[in-house]
Order: sequence, then C-alpha cells, then structure tokens
Amino acid sequence: MKKIIFYIIVSLLLVFILIISLSPFKKYAGETNRIVKHTITIDAPVDSVFNFLGNSDNVALWSVYIDHITPLNSDSIPDGKPGSRRRCFQNANEEGIKWDELITIVEKNKRRQLTIYDTKGFPMMAEPLATEQIYKSMNDNKCELTFTLFFPDEKPSLVEFIKTSLGAYKIKSVYEQNMQNIKTLIEQKK
Repeated sequence: MKKIIFYIIVSLLLVFILIISLSPFKKYAGETNRIVKHTITIDAPVDSVFNFLGNSDNVALWSVYIDHITPLNSDSIPDGKPGSRRRCFQNANEEGIKWDELITIVEKNKRRQLTIYDTKGFPMMAEPLATEQIYKSMNDNKCELTFTLFFPDEKPSLVEFIKTSLGAYKIKSVYEQNMQNIKTLIEQKK
C-alpha cells in the first residue's frame, strides 16, 4: 500500500511539474521575464485598432470574459488616457469577479499599459500584475496587435509564479478568443 501511495504522489508531482513547464507563462524571444503573450494580425490601420481598444464601451462587443467596464475618473481624465481608472465586471449584475485597472502608459498607436489592482472574486489571483496592448504597423492597412500579462516591478514569488503559471492557460485562451473577436469586428467595419 505504501508503494502505491508513493507512486501516486510521484506521478502527481510529475504531472504538476509538466503543467508548470508547459505553461503559456514563459520567456519569449526578446523578453527578459516570463509573460503570457498572444499576437494577431489585423487588416486595418494601426490607429483604428488603437482607438477601438482605447474606448472602454467597446469591451462588451469583443470580450468573452468581461461584460462591461465602468470608467471611474472620466470626469477628470479621459477614458483610455494615462491616469484613467476603470472597473471591469465579468457579470452584467456586477456581482462575482471584478477588478480595477489604472492606465499607466499610453504611446499613441504603439502601446497601452494597465496595472491591475483591487481584484475580487477570483478563485486564484497573483499580484501585482500588468497587461499591455502592443501595436505594430505593418503597412497602411495592416497591423499586429499583441496582448501581454506580466509582473511589472519584480520577479514573482514562488507562490505567485505557480498561480500565474496555472492561470496562464485560461488567460491565453481568453486572449486568443478576444483578439479574434477584435479582428473580426474591426475588419468588418472596413
């Protein structure tokens, strides 16, 4: 019986190590730290994509994870600009999963960075996290859009690393679906 328990424990440990090692939270070429990353090419000018994603109202059109975003300080800072704060709700009734974002960096048609804070309702959450939208113009009517998720200031603790490595599977899937929706919506507008 002890051998069976030992083999079960070793097998579970190996499966866990395999799941962590194959996680989408990894180092990519040109990156110094681990990130979750997904890129898509959109047949539209870079400024169209940048402006579309800078409007919080549009999230309801493309997100498979967020029902709506409420700007929190739009009376003093325009939505999508550095310093703007917004609350993201997974459900229309605003119950359950929600979090706040602070837009920290905006480089027009190049990137937008947001820090995530005050998370509520997640079964598992690593902190502090940031996300970036990176825009690259390929020509007048084509651009690449990249979404990333990362730890902005430091390397994560072992616990935060494990949580992010496990959660990265869901995050990557959401990124893929959201970005396909963004591509479809923007390309249909042409």
